[in-house]
Amino acid sequence: MENTLKLSPKQNEYIRNAHRRWNLKVGAVRSGKSYVDICFIIPSRLRALKDLPGLNVIIGVSKETVERNVLQPMREIYGGDVVGTINSRNIAKVCGVPVYCLGAEKASQVAKIQGASIKYCYGDEIAKWNKDVFNLLKSRLDKPYSKFDGACNPETPAHWLKVFLDDPEIDAYIQKYTIFDNPFLPKDFVDNLCTEYRGTVFYKRYILGEWALAEGLIYPMYLDAIVEGVPIDDKGEPIPISDYCVSIDYGTMNAFAALLWCKRGGVWYAEKEYYYSGRAENVTKTDQEYMTDLNAWIEEAWSILAKEAHHTALAGTYYGRKIRTIIDPSAASFIACLYKADWAKVVPADNSVLDGIRETAVAMQLGRIKIRASLTAWKKEAEGYVWETETSTGKPIVEDRPIKVNDHCMDSMRYFVKTMLIAVKDRR
Repeated sequence: MENTLKLSPKQNEYIRNAHRRWNLKVGAVRSGKSYVDICFIIPSRLRALKDLPGLNVIIGVSKETVERNVLQPMREIYGGDVVGTINSRNIAKVCGVPVYCLGAEKASQVAKIQGASIKYCYGDEIAKWNKDVFNLLKSRLDKPYSKFDGACNPETPAHWLKVFLDDPEIDAYIQKYTIFDNPFLPKDFVDNLCTEYRGTVFYKRYILGEWALAEGLIYPMYLDAIVEGVPIDDKGEPIPISDYCVSIDYGTMNAFAALLWCKRGGVWYAEKEYYYSGRAENVTKTDQEYMTDLNAWIEEAWSILAKEAHHTALAGTYYGRKIRTIIDPSAASFIACLYKADWAKVVPADNSVLDGIRETAVAMQLGRIKIRASLTAWKKEAEGYVWETETSTGKPIVEDRPIKVNDHCMDSMRYFVKTMLIAVKDRR
């Protein structure tokens, strides 16, 4: 099996040594951590424990990620007859035995394994689980032959999983992976991934596989994203606009921040900003007042951009289309106003904070987004947009969080990048 599957030395090492109660691989993305589980470890464990009492369980961040990250890749190797789909009882038939497939994103998921005696559990993306689910699981692996295999990317050094893994009393085999432990990745891919994450905490975690503290500026490369003037092509002509979008972080007392994005030659430029802070001005605005401001803001922007592109602004639209307007779904009252605007096509924002920050850092690092120098509110926020520290919170940092002060342009930018998949190659 080891020879035919073309496993790396690190993966073969895991097969030889991972025979403890807890067997985990922690480290970089695309380093081969999960592949050895999918193609070898999970099937062999299920077969070895087949006739012994207890349940088999696969747990991921959600039931959907279990299907996407575990079952589907196994199905591609072994076929649908060996790896089934999850039924209405949360069970999939895998290697001839029933396996419960559960999500661990919420504490409420704990109820699904309460009272169960588990002989084998595979855990996907463990560091992203709810801690209560993991704590209950520890008591459910109650057979003398119970085993757990799992993989994850590292988080902060004070993360609850790191604390568990550092306990010398647990019966555990733990491997650390860097991206360089996967000899099957093309060199160009590795080089590009290193470039994408360089200078951020994500390089330490996703390339070097380290439990690293997020500290300092969240976007240390922000100055490289700022540009003067309209970009020009090889002939000295302005690169024309091919697409456009608006992103909004809604606030009443907190600031209301909108960014107008225009795509030029494969790069998205934040061309114009709207920023108003009710707290700073000591005067809050109603939704209708914000709509009046945005209508004027859009009209002014289109008159400038239409002139540049030799088009005429038509009733608040550009090229005769409504503008995708990305906004946090929680801003229900203002979204109702946007639906009435003749220029806005409302798009609910993907508000995943950490994934959104990571993808925004990648987009900035790769030059897929640029910011006009005239956006002064954006620049002021970027230069002070930092991670929480023990000094700022007075307690150990268990989860990465930005300091929630003057972050409204940053949130608007994150909504845009995450929702439009700007950091995902070859999608737009």
